[in-house]
Amino acid sequence: MVQSGINQRKNLAMSLRRGGYSYSEIQKFVSVPKATLSYWFRDIKLSEAQTKRLEEKQFEAIKNGGATRSKKVAEEIEKIEQSSIKDIQEITKRELWLMGIMLYWRERVSDRDLKHGVKFTSSDPYLIKLFIKWLKEVGQLEDSEITFDIFMPLNRRKDLTRAVEYWAGISGYSQKVFQHAYFQKEKPTKKTKKKVEKRKVSRAEFGLLRIRVKASSMLARQMVGWIKAIQSKI
Repeated sequence: MVQSGINQRKNLAMSLRRGGYSYSEIQKFVSVPKATLSYWFRDIKLSEAQTKRLEEKQFEAIKNGGATRSKKVAEEIEKIEQSSIKDIQEITKRELWLMGIMLYWRERVSDRDLKHGVKFTSSDPYLIKLFIKWLKEVGQLEDSEITFDIFMPLNRRKDLTRAVEYWAGISGYSQKVFQHAYFQKEKPTKKTKKKVEKRKVSRAEFGLLRIRVKASSMLARQMVGWIKAIQSKI
């Protein structure tokens, strides 16, 4: 009886295989290991049409498996992001103060730059918003003390109007204050900081925005002092 049952499963499995079914499909009807199926099917030769069907099924399985894995990864990423969002509550004034210092440090200010006062340049709208918030809430600056410059590639001069509208919307300032625009011509030069800045300009959809504080050399020196204090603690 046992042998009869095995033969029935073997015959069913071989019939399905000759019909062009894959191992995974056959295992849904015949519960045996793949190694057993491989042994049973060792002498079966599939037709071109059957082989093509199996290849299509394998491709479909790989595609579906990849889609399933991608979905799981996306869900896990979303879960991690939502959990991380809860880690940040209200930003305290001290935290904001330190954030502003770090942004200014990112500019790699040298002593030679101090006479030009506080400047910050970025194409990232959130960094721009953060530094403006720092200037107004920590630096206690008035709107009239803050000016803006837009940097764009020369070949995108026609996009200036869109850039002004964009940065006005990001900063919350009137378009009228964005009167200073500089257009940079790409030139093959040595790999310098200036060239890196030009590359950033060319890649930024709305150019770079530079925030400048009028008559701010003393504030700039304060910022450098804070940076040096942080460096001493590292």
